[in-house]
Amino acid sequence: MDWKKILVVVAFVGVTLGIGYLMYYVFFRPTAPIVNAPITNEAVTPGGLGRALEGPPTPVEVSATPTQILAPSLTPPPQLPKEISTVAKGGITWVGTLVDKSVANVQMSSNGKDVSYYDNSDGKFYRVDENGNILKLSDKTFQNVEKVNWAPTTDKAILEFPDGANVLYDFSSDKQYTLPKHWEGFSFSPDGTQIAGKSIGIDPNNRWLFTSNPDGTGVKAVEPLGDNADKVDVNWSPNNQIIATSRTGQAMGFERQQILFVGKNHENFPGLTVEGQGFQSEWSETGDRLLYSVYNSASEYKPTLWIVGAQGDSIGTGRRSLSVNTWADKCTFSGNDTVYCAVPQSMETGAGFQPDLFSSVPDSFYRIDLTTGLRSLVAVPYGSFSARNISVSSDGRYLTFTNSQTGRIERVQLQ
Repeated sequence: MDWKKILVVVAFVGVTLGIGYLMYYVFFRPTAPIVNAPITNEAVTPGGLGRALEGPPTPVEVSATPTQILAPSLTPPPQLPKEISTVAKGGITWVGTLVDKSVANVQMSSNGKDVSYYDNSDGKFYRVDENGNILKLSDKTFQNVEKVNWAPTTDKAILEFPDGANVLYDFSSDKQYTLPKHWEGFSFSPDGTQIAGKSIGIDPNNRWLFTSNPDGTGVKAVEPLGDNADKVDVNWSPNNQIIATSRTGQAMGFERQQILFVGKNHENFPGLTVEGQGFQSEWSETGDRLLYSVYNSASEYKPTLWIVGAQGDSIGTGRRSLSVNTWADKCTFSGNDTVYCAVPQSMETGAGFQPDLFSSVPDSFYRIDLTTGLRSLVAVPYGSFSARNISVSSDGRYLTFTNSQTGRIERVQLQ
């Protein structure tokens, strides 16, 4: 009997089973949702690195809510059950519908009250006010727009089409300009007078991060991209210092990575070390801080929110975990010290790897005070709502979002 061959076969089977179990444990093992999580109004200790290296952060999850989707209206029905509030007070809350059709590329308008959007069905752009009155932004029709990059002033936008065509349209002057097809990843400067983007040539040596005028003139190459274009996210900071973040920093293994900040004038900014992968970020209103989400083994590969200083020499300072399991693009700043987030009511292990699978999971809304670290439940929507494109009106009265399940623009009254 050839014992050596038998031992080799046994070892192979053992390793195969071990790898299979590890993949099941990390990606597919079911976890019980935390019902009625008792962390509402819990303070997060300012400063330090939070709990990312000490164990899984306590997730913010709430009990299931009614799945009935009510008829769309800005006015609640007269027979609304008394346990359902029309104003967000931390419990089950009525959700009104601002635009009763599937729309795309929703953006809070520059006046801080109206909402601008693109209507896929007729190819036109509109603006809706807080009373539901809809105004056409232009008589021009743009069919099959794939992505809209709004200027912060919302008076112009770059439209991207499936065939690679790019068009800058100025709503105030009713003029349009064709931009090169090999440009992508656009972001406007805070005042809307410049754009940044990625110029992707066929040769990796001809790929650049650039700035230009919105009409494509005055192009300035900022940094070469080479083979790393997919690791660069163009996102012009509100303080006009940084135009992009890059996941090309020092290699630190799977549990950590270094994010680089790219200035428009070749500034040498400090790098930012983050605890995990799947980096997503949102600038504070003044650009001095960055809200971001990452996932790692300590969070059971669920996305976790962090806050950090992100201006000049303060980059990387005050970094701490907010111990909330959601993605940064499901959050918005209201003022510079408050963040509102849509938090999935349930989240399984490994959610960070496939966020699209959670686009239909109902959300609840939380408020996070970045000064005190307090986080509080704002509203559990009455119905089934998964939110994206969240914004809060400048007067703090309304939280507006796009319903991922229907494409409608919905609204929660905050005060």
